[in-house]
Amino acid sequence: MKILIKLSGKIIDESNKLDEFISQIKRLYFQKNKIIIVHGGGKQVSLWMKKLNLEPRFVNGLRYTDEQTLDIVINILCGLINKYLVKKFLDFDIKKVVGLSCIDGYIITTDINKELGFVGRNVKNVNLDIINLLLRNGYLILLSSVGIAKENKKNFIVNINADDVIYAIGEKMKFDKIIFLSDVEGIMDKNKNTIKFLNIKDIDNLINQGIVSSGMIPKVLAIKKLLKKGIKKIVVSNSLNKEATIIKI
Repeated sequence: MKILIKLSGKIIDESNKLDEFISQIKRLYFQKNKIIIVHGGGKQVSLWMKKLNLEPRFVNGLRYTDEQTLDIVINILCGLINKYLVKKFLDFDIKKVVGLSCIDGYIITTDINKELGFVGRNVKNVNLDIINLLLRNGYLILLSSVGIAKENKKNFIVNINADDVIYAIGEKMKFDKIIFLSDVEGIMDKNKNTIKFLNIKDIDNLINQGIVSSGMIPKVLAIKKLLKKGIKKIVVSNSLNKEATIIKI
């Protein structure tokens, strides 16, 4: 079974939750499942920006990334967080684990979104050669959401929302399951109760009514696009052991 997981930065920041997640992944991995985990790390990026007296900016839930911010994003997502996660998986005796960014092997190429700075939103190409090679050889893949943009025949490094990375890879590969793993138990209604089942038609209503807002908007929009591309079921949860919100076409 092929499984694609978006790992919330908030889980990465809490050692107990991260350990629980990795122990769940270990069970799935040793059952011979092929697993790709996509991570961001926005909280850590903001923390390091503040240490350097830089103020984070957001536009519709997405980080504005100027040159200074991009340097921090590259260092934190591709370096600190990605390699920290690789080390944690090694600690759990998962020896065949590799950490990559979407730069490596031109995994994801985008345009540059001028309103957001050095941010890639519209995916131009997805190259799965290195992904397929690693999966065939039994590797678990940890993928940070930093990619490449081409403009005027030049390559630029860009920050990509991790939900957009999930969409780009999820559209290109046939996955048996796509899971958006967060620190909250699924998608909430206006009374802060977990919505157990959602139809694709409900997503726009939740956004228009302001029930889904901020950083949850890119997530549900990515889910909507994946459903339109033929993915049968997507799960939003705070644990791999339960399906808190199930979204279907």
